[in-house]
Amino acid sequence: MSWNPPRLTRIKHALIKSRWKNWLFPAICILPYVACVIWMLFAGLIWIAQIMMAPIFMGGVLALVTFWLAQQEFKKVRRR
Repeated sequence: MSWNPPRLTRIKHALIKSRWKNWLFPAICILPYVACVIWMLFAGLIWIAQIMMAPIFMGGVLALVTFWLAQQEFKKVRRR
């Protein structure tokens, strides 16, 4: 028979594991930026929205390339 902890304890544990203090402030700060981009798209200012999205796109590309290079670098080589 297994013991199931109370719901509040599970929520507290999930919050501790998520390290919410590290990502909460940046997530709140990006909300006005995203809202501004969406507003510009609805206002027909697509070229300005594209310029504002360029740093986010390039950051994503950089993150993907970094992850791919790390996988290539630390790939285990099987020896026979």
